[in-house]
Amino acid sequence: MKSHGLTLLELLVSTTIFCIILAIGIPSFNKQISDTRTKTATLALLDAIETTRATAVFRNQQVILKATNKKWHEGWTLFIDKNSNDLLDSDDETLLVHSGLDVVLTQAKAPINSYVAFIGTGEGRQIGSKGKGGFLAGTIKICPVTKGEGYSLILSKGGRTRVAKLSLAECDAIR
Repeated sequence: MKSHGLTLLELLVSTTIFCIILAIGIPSFNKQISDTRTKTATLALLDAIETTRATAVFRNQQVILKATNKKWHEGWTLFIDKNSNDLLDSDDETLLVHSGLDVVLTQAKAPINSYVAFIGTGEGRQIGSKGKGGFLAGTIKICPVTKGEGYSLILSKGGRTRVAKLSLAECDAIR
């Protein structure tokens, strides 16, 4: 009669091979998860900036996206500045509140570190002069909390935003 099971030696050898493959694969899997989280956080902020611009054009009004505590990774609020005082007042319409991005760190130079504002033509404008301020342009760097590469959101003079990759060294300077 022929046996249909595994011997103890065969079971130990296959378990050992499985453990070796798993030990090799887990670090690259963790890196992939970190890269995906960083990309997702970048796309969430990009979507908020593009929504701000589209809303400003659609409503022909100044629309502001404000960072929480001047740190984009802590969250943001998107609102229509009805009275053009550059502040979120009770009569302003809040369109979006995002709680934050806990898997990344962000860095940007003033004034883009605290807000992005667009006027009805879709151009970025500095706040503080009722929508008639200078143009707004800059870069928001987004890097993972752990070691890894990141992305930057580059806001142009005309209001368009593009995404670029950041090297490991550029992200190390942020951490």
